[in-house]
Amino acid sequence: MDNSYSLVSVLITQYLVKVRNYIKVIAYLSQIFHRTMTEAQIVFGIMQNDSRAWQYICRNMRAGFSSIVIKSFPLDRSVSEEIDDLFQESCIILMEKVKKGGVVVSREGALFSYLVQIGKLLACNLVRKKRVLSPEEMITISLNLHKEENEDDIFTPLDVKQQTQNEFLDRVFNSIPEDCQKLLKKFYWDRKPMDEIACMLGLRNADSAKTKKNRCMNKFIEIGKMLVNNEEYAEDMVRAAVERAALRELLEDECAMMNNASIRMAALDIDDEDQQEEK
Repeated sequence: MDNSYSLVSVLITQYLVKVRNYIKVIAYLSQIFHRTMTEAQIVFGIMQNDSRAWQYICRNMRAGFSSIVIKSFPLDRSVSEEIDDLFQESCIILMEKVKKGGVVVSREGALFSYLVQIGKLLACNLVRKKRVLSPEEMITISLNLHKEENEDDIFTPLDVKQQTQNEFLDRVFNSIPEDCQKLLKKFYWDRKPMDEIACMLGLRNADSAKTKKNRCMNKFIEIGKMLVNNEEYAEDMVRAAVERAALRELLEDECAMMNNASIRMAALDIDDEDQQEEK
C-alpha cells in the first residue's frame, strides 16, 4: 500500500512539474506573438536604448532574417554556421544608422528589409574572406543581394573603414576593467544619473561616481589612443562602444531565452510521445 501511494505521489509531482513548465513556455511564446510594435515605435525605442524594441526585433525578425540570408548564400555553409553573429552585427549597424538619422521609415516592414540587406552585405563580406568566389557565385550573390529591395527602402553600403575602427574600439572597451565597463553601461546605455550609479556600484556619492567615470574614460583613451587622439570625439566613441557591447549582451540573452523555450517545448513533446508509446 505504501509503495503504491509513493508511486502515485511521484507521478502526480511529475505531472505538476510538466504542467508548470508548459505554462511557462506558453506564457513566454504568447509574449512573442501577441506583443506588437509599429515601425515608428521600434525606431523610437532604438533611439532610447529601450530593451523592448530589441526584444521585439529578436522575437519577430530573427527567424525571417536567418531564413532569407541563408537562402541567399546556398553554396556556403559558413553563413548558416555564423547566422547568429550576423544577426547581432546587423542589429548593431541598424542601431548606429537609426541614431545617426540614416533610417527613414516610409512603410511597415521597411526596418526588416533594411536589416536583411545589412545581413546580406555582412554575409557577402564573410564569404569573400573565407575563399575566392567563382564568377557564377558572384552573379548569384549579386542577384540575391538586391532581391528583397524596394524602391522606397533606405539603403547605404557598409563603411568598411568604419567597421574596422568599431571592431578596434570594441576590443578596447572589452580590455578595460570590468567595473569600468559596468559603470559606463549604466551611464550611456541605461542612462542612469550619477547618484543612482553610485548606489548601484557601492560608491560613496555622485561625485565619486563622476570621478570614477572620468578615470574609466581616461583608461579607454589611453588604450585606444591610436584612434581616440582627439578628446572632443572621445566621449562619442566611448558611448558608441558601450552601446554596441550592451546591445550584444541583450541580444545574446534574448536569443538564448528563445532557444531554451524552443528546446523545453520540444522536450515536453518528446516526453508526451514516449508516455503514449508506453501506454
